Parts: sequence; structure tokens; C-alpha cells
Amino acid sequence: MAKQINTLILAGLLITSSVQSAPLSGLESSGKSELTWYLISVYQAQLFTSSGQFTYGEYPQALEIEYYRNISKENLIKATKEQWQKQAINHPDLNSWLEQLENVFPDVKPEDKLVFTIDENGTNAFFLNNKPIGSIANSDFSQLFLDIWVSEKTTYPDLRLELIGAE
Repeated sequence: MAKQINTLILAGLLITSSVQSAPLSGLESSGKSELTWYLISVYQAQLFTSSGQFTYGEYPQALEIEYYRNISKENLIKATKEQWQKQAINHPDLNSWLEQLENVFPDVKPEDKLVFTIDENGTNAFFLNNKPIGSIANSDFSQLFLDIWVSEKTTYPDLRLELIGAE
């Protein structure tokens, strides 16, 4: 009897663990779009919210990116930095965040799905193919990273409009 109870407890823990690591659980898509660079498809992005309706700064939110190309983590970090520069983001922790991304970002390959989540408290997490890979412990980072895609200052306004469901 004790063995059966232990087995049930273990099964319950495994199920709970897998549900908690499903980064898009309980969220609905507000929109999706494809990033193309000089006629080359780079990735497809999809934005998720609790209701399927986008409201800036209202959490939880998640961004899923499915890659079509091999991209090194160095290039992902470089692109993040360039996007923040183009949006004139000036935060005192910016360089620290970029350094921390060295330990979070992976190299990605076609069909990899990178998910960035922000929970109702503003806490973020990164997932690669549904497996947690890290986070940056700063709520300012959470919004500023997501702003690369959803801010009105984004360098990809058409992609933004599709992601937030405005088109």
C-alpha cells in the first residue's frame, strides 16, 4: 500500500512539474507574424496573453519565436542590443542584462522554439523547446525585452501590429 501511495505522489509531482514548465499554459494568442529580412524568412513570432487581447504592460504575456535559421547566441545578444539602441533604451542595468543573456540564450536552429514569458508579477523566464533555460531577475528587463516586439518604437511596426492583433 505504501508503495502505491509513493507511486501516486511521484506521478502527481511529475504531472505538476510538466504543467508548470509548459510556458504557454493558460494563455491565448493575440496574434502572430513572420520576420523577413531581405526576402529571407528568419522566424515566426506569436504573442500570448491571458485573454488573447493585448494590453501594454498587463501580464501574464508570452512571446514564442520559432526559428527558420541557425542563429548563434552571440548574434541573438547582438540583435537584442541593437534593437534597444534603436529604441533609445537607456537603462543603468542594460550592459549587465546583456552579459547575463550570455548564460541564458542558446544557439538556435531551424524549428527551435524560444519562449519568453512574463508572469502576473512581472517575473520573466526563457524556455527552449518547452524546457526552462533561465531568466533575468529584473522586472524592468521583462518589459524592455518584450518591447523589442511590442513597443510603439519597435523597428518592426508591421510585425508589432500583427502580434498585438491590430491587423
